[in-house]
Amino acid sequence: MAIIKDLKEILENSNLTSEEVRAFESGLSLLTRTEQETFTSIIEKDPELIYPLYINFKAKLRAARGTKEDWERAIETEVIQLEDYITKRKFGNEIK
Repeated sequence: MAIIKDLKEILENSNLTSEEVRAFESGLSLLTRTEQETFTSIIEKDPELIYPLYINFKAKLRAARGTKEDWERAIETEVIQLEDYITKRKFGNEIK
């Protein structure tokens, strides 16, 4: 399945290189249309998430070729990074 038009446009207009966009699109194409719409909604509201989500996508690709522990570490790292991002964002909004 190809990715939806809105998601494709957001990725193409991001700071990702064309190679990174193609790689991310290939992974995101595995999502259902509803999942892609949800993903699109999230990154439309917070475009700064695109690059960290891409990096975590690549880390999970590498981990998928490794052991169960590699996979679990990649997921734990992603959760920690996203929680940290959310905390920093929330803290930053409280200061404004």
